[in-house]
Amino acid sequence: MQTTLRQSIERERDNILTFWDREMTDHRFGGFYGKMAADGQPDPFALKGSILMSRILQSFSAGALQTGREEWLAAAGRAYAWFRDHCIDPEFGGVVWDTDYAGRCQNPRKEPHAMGLALYALATWQQVSPSPETLNIAKGIYSLLQLYTHDPVRGGYNGGCARNWEPENPDEKSVYNQLHILEGFIALYGVWPDDSLRHHLQDLTTLFLDKIIDPETGHLRLMFDNEWKPEGNKVSYGHDFQASWQLLRAAEALQDEALTARCREVAIRLTDAALEGMDTDGGVWYASDMETKQLVEEKRWWPQAEALVALVNAWQISGDEKYLARAGETWDFIGQHILDQQLGEWRWGVNRNLEPIDEEKAGFRKGPCHNSRACMEIVSRLQ
Repeated sequence: MQTTLRQSIERERDNILTFWDREMTDHRFGGFYGKMAADGQPDPFALKGSILMSRILQSFSAGALQTGREEWLAAAGRAYAWFRDHCIDPEFGGVVWDTDYAGRCQNPRKEPHAMGLALYALATWQQVSPSPETLNIAKGIYSLLQLYTHDPVRGGYNGGCARNWEPENPDEKSVYNQLHILEGFIALYGVWPDDSLRHHLQDLTTLFLDKIIDPETGHLRLMFDNEWKPEGNKVSYGHDFQASWQLLRAAEALQDEALTARCREVAIRLTDAALEGMDTDGGVWYASDMETKQLVEEKRWWPQAEALVALVNAWQISGDEKYLARAGETWDFIGQHILDQQLGEWRWGVNRNLEPIDEEKAGFRKGPCHNSRACMEIVSRLQ
């Protein structure tokens, strides 16, 4: 089963990155298109979100690292050049929210999760094509995150800022910001083992264990006030799965034995909690309200991808074959309902009746990161 799963997922890794290279490259204005509709038609004049550009850069860089394929290295180079030239604010620093199709900034606001994803992308590119320029850009983003969004008293990172870094949501903390910053810090620490970065990565990892994970349910709490008081009862199964293996990666990157032991236990607990959102067909529901028990009745592409990695990770930690079997069930669900066999790539998702949801195939909220990363993680773990 391990060999069959790895081989089929390895083929899908190639399919995803080949699709993005072939269908999404913007040969006229540079970089990549900002949007593709569900019918497979790219919009050459769509806004280009910095988050999408980061995810494209990270995905092709990781693909080039894993396979050595020259075409993916070239695609990563194009993504980096666009990101460097158009997504960095030349006056105030940091990453702008979006540009138009030709690279002219449209919304210069600063979002912490966009900074985290930029760090993830730049650090992965630094691994495949080391340069002082790339590392200096990443260091600058990291420094601005610490200066303007980090809460040195209560821990974690606050909400978004205006272009000049004036706080716009100073009383709000979200798991979304913390998780993407965590991913960025893990990757950056791998290419820049700075003492201050190590300290902040360790603090953020511990923050998840002590404040973000609900000790009663095992789920991530999603929203908080400035004092880390939880707000709302919503559960996101995909984020539970995602955090389960990313937290362990953080502890292992730090080479902290005590923290690693805690994160191994937490990985199993988060995965078990997230399995509450897995349907009998192997698909993962998007979210639910813990108080009303009302589901968001969609099975979107990215929770399926995160479930794959989390389940294989839980199997590797515990040795319990049930997790590997569940990963196989989810992969079967993806193959039957999420992969677009006609147009390529993954659909946005399906509804309760397993009908495709008519949302973008690529855009601000959908890039190649979750699915290609899941494929690369599985290939690496099952080799």
